[in-house]
Amino acid sequence: MPTRTPHARDQVLDLLREDHKQAKKHFRDFEKMDPEQDPQACEDLVRQTCAEIQVHAKLEEELFYPAARNALQGKEGEDLIDEAEVEHNSAKQLISELEGMKPDDPKFKAHFTVLGEYVKHHIKEEEGEIFDKIERAKIEWEPLLQDMRERQQSLKSEQGMGETAEPEMEEEMQGSGSRRAAGSSSSRGR
Repeated sequence: MPTRTPHARDQVLDLLREDHKQAKKHFRDFEKMDPEQDPQACEDLVRQTCAEIQVHAKLEEELFYPAARNALQGKEGEDLIDEAEVEHNSAKQLISELEGMKPDDPKFKAHFTVLGEYVKHHIKEEEGEIFDKIERAKIEWEPLLQDMRERQQSLKSEQGMGETAEPEMEEEMQGSGSRRAAGSSSSRGR
């Protein structure tokens, strides 16, 4: 029986969910670490997590949120996207403060812990409210998916997080005559 290619809508949401899953894993990993015992490992994890969150936030702000705002017209949809953008701003403020800190700073762990709380709250609302509503919305999913993959790869390159597309994804995209896929967030950490 041939395998069914997921709808572009599912691929867009899965791309974002995979980033969410990775961020939550990073925050769980950090909880098990001791900055005094291994400051370099803690700093590396914090820097990697912050870079990934920045890429994810920009991807949503530049492409996903405008599409969602367009599709979820009306007060409730506007409010959801507005709240998500404010949550992004709070996370960016904490990331900015973390960038100027080292693991031996007394508030380093607290900043990253609070960032984790904000991000987890944001993920819960986004997946539970925005994703739920947008699944039923009329959006041109295929172009959005293509744009998001390309922009994600570009943003990762800017952050020094070079990553190439998985071979099967490249073949799928090239076989359909589409522009080259810009990478899969599911390959992160491999």
